[in-house]
Amino acid sequence: MENLALSLSLIYNNVPHAHCVLVRKSGSAPQNPGARLLVQRDGVMHGTIGGGCVEMEVRRLALNALRKGKAQLHTFRMDDDYGYDDGLICGGRVWVFIQPKPEQWLTSLQAAQRLQQEGNSGAWVLVTQSPQHLGNAFCVCGEEVTPTLPDDWRQALFEASAQALRQDQPQYTSLHEHVEVYVEPVQPQPTLVLVGAGHIAHALAPMASAAGFDVLVIDDRPSFANPERFPTAARCIVGNIAQSVRELPADHRTYIVIVTRGHRHDADALRVALHKPAAYIGMIGSRRKITVIYRDLLQKGEATPEQLARVHAPLGLDIGAQTVGEIAVSILAELVAVRRGKLYGRDNPYIASMMSLYDISILR
Repeated sequence: MENLALSLSLIYNNVPHAHCVLVRKSGSAPQNPGARLLVQRDGVMHGTIGGGCVEMEVRRLALNALRKGKAQLHTFRMDDDYGYDDGLICGGRVWVFIQPKPEQWLTSLQAAQRLQQEGNSGAWVLVTQSPQHLGNAFCVCGEEVTPTLPDDWRQALFEASAQALRQDQPQYTSLHEHVEVYVEPVQPQPTLVLVGAGHIAHALAPMASAAGFDVLVIDDRPSFANPERFPTAARCIVGNIAQSVRELPADHRTYIVIVTRGHRHDADALRVALHKPAAYIGMIGSRRKITVIYRDLLQKGEATPEQLARVHAPLGLDIGAQTVGEIAVSILAELVAVRRGKLYGRDNPYIASMMSLYDISILR
């Protein structure tokens, strides 16, 4: 869920704001359901529901809702003229729910945050149409609902939540004749493990945090891996690099980026990471360095060609990056592409071409 922690922070600090959620779209639109915009009473905005004149109209309606205190679902045609300089040519339609009293969602938002922090899955449900329950929000985990909801909604809501989780996509559906709901899957945030706390990790960490990754930093130097140097990281681990990676829990939401200070540490970390069921394993380095490391792992029987084919190396999308910041951008772009299903490891043409350069069949 986008801006979940920020919304809770604003609520905790009694900052008046409207929580705007894009709950449905039809046709072409710049953002998808789940996009959020938080609008403070002073006009400051956080997040986006697509930018442009629709966003400015949502901001205007949000400020108006803050004055009147009324939650409401609004429909926007992407070819309407809202009186702003930029036009709308997408041609689609979006539905945005504006809640000027997000403190009413506090219980459900806290429950959603607990799910993420505990590594569990569930669904966040917003009632967008209802004679009596408009604007109510719930968090569903299995057959538990926070807060309590009407009994005659339970079965339909459980089914809608299960479907959203199976598809890992928000759903918009009817529970009854006069009740419509937006159902958003709540999943644990992906974890980015930065193996190495040097200049590239230092540049990448805040970008990855902003993109929705929980960042974990590993290094054997306490002067590098510490909260002062990585304020956005959820955790910094100081210790033997390979051993720390070995002890690290990992699953399909784990992304491992190996950017240590030397080839030996990179090779040691990769040797261990290859056996992790991670969504992504990437290692920095020149083609020659990677070839040498791959050859060594293969000759010692410490890796198979199939395992090495999973590795993104050189890591990052090929955007011609040269500076540290550009390299960090290229790495984050690749992480997002994998996360969103736009890059598939060795089946991807880019990765396939990289692997052919190393000619793994010759290195066996």
